[in-house]
Amino acid sequence: MIQGLSTALSALNAANKRQNVTANNLANVNTGGFKAKITHLAEISRGGVKVAGVQTDTSKSYFINTGNPLDLAINGDGYFRLNSDNKEIFTRNGHFKKDADGNVVDSNGNILLENPRENLSVSENGDVFSNGNYAGKINIYDEYGEAIPDNNYEIMSGYLEASNVDIAKEIVDQIVNLRYFQANSETIRTKDEMLGNIVNLKT
Repeated sequence: MIQGLSTALSALNAANKRQNVTANNLANVNTGGFKAKITHLAEISRGGVKVAGVQTDTSKSYFINTGNPLDLAINGDGYFRLNSDNKEIFTRNGHFKKDADGNVVDSNGNILLENPRENLSVSENGDVFSNGNYAGKINIYDEYGEAIPDNNYEIMSGYLEASNVDIAKEIVDQIVNLRYFQANSETIRTKDEMLGNIVNLKT
């Protein structure tokens, strides 16, 4: 009976973690370039389940035409590399703007380009032009931080990649996860009552 409680408790813990992942997916349904996460469960040898891992769904989404030249989408694999307090971070969210210092930054202030001049334009291979003059290049990187060859992608200026979160799937997953949580909660309640009855009989 104690084993049954342990098994049901592990299921509750797994359900809670899976629900958090689903909730985060839904919270980012309008975040450009966001990739949904998928929770994988695995059986525990002594009984029960655990979260075996959380995988990123790398499937591509559709592109939104914004008309803003600083909105950039990657048609192909790879990520933009940003400078965040002298640390490198990688993202597919290409919603950029100019900050007070003239840098091209994301919504959190992480820098894509430092101090470019006015009238920026970005070519399909990432070449940056300011007032018609070459002003640098935006490279695209893989998940290991290695630059991807130009012919493997296209940078689309004036577009944003939408989140690849499937709202219908996430809502169904939430409902299934809720029922899963309720069933295991009921199991724990029943076994707790049975243990209480056994203790009362012995006393």
